[in-house]
Amino acid sequence: MSITRALYHSCFIATLSVSVLSVSPLQAAGMKKWVDEDGQVHYGDRIPAEYLRGEHSVINEQGIEVRKNQAMKTEEELKREAELLKHKQSEERKRRIEERKQALRDRVLTDTFTTENDLIIARDARVEAVDSQISLTKTLIEHDQQRLSDVQGRIKSIEASGREAPENLHKEVISLSRQLENNEKFIEDRKKERQKIIDSFDADIKRFRELLQD
Repeated sequence: MSITRALYHSCFIATLSVSVLSVSPLQAAGMKKWVDEDGQVHYGDRIPAEYLRGEHSVINEQGIEVRKNQAMKTEEELKREAELLKHKQSEERKRRIEERKQALRDRVLTDTFTTENDLIIARDARVEAVDSQISLTKTLIEHDQQRLSDVQGRIKSIEASGREAPENLHKEVISLSRQLENNEKFIEDRKKERQKIIDSFDADIKRFRELLQD
């Protein structure tokens, strides 16, 4: 063999050796990649069973990650995700329902009233009706208070004479006291209703202005 051919042969063998040595496991088709519990990266054609539930990926011939499998979630994580999804869906349903309700209220508002003054007139009429109920009930209370005072005076006078007051007078005291209590509660409820009417119409007037601007 000539010196030239010998040198060429040596270079060829050296180049081939370097090429072989430079081939890493990543260049094998379908190579798997996974990480153990200590954080060490491993490569191989098969993932050990104990790491299948963990994050792992598949590497192509060029060493590029072509598929990545996320770590399988625990039962607790899956349950939590399901709960979050259920809550999100529930909130979304509530939002859509509220939007439909608002659209209906807007339509009723614009179909019922032509001007803002119409709303004010309707509000004042509702408030006036409640005020009339309150005024009438106050008159009844004054009347019942006077009757109660009279009955209690009769009982006191009878008992002062050493006699026993009739049972019907005591029953009347109980009945009048109960009626006074009920009427006081009625007035309290009507006052709350009156404020709700005002608040509701104030909100409607504000919304009516917004709709007119759109």
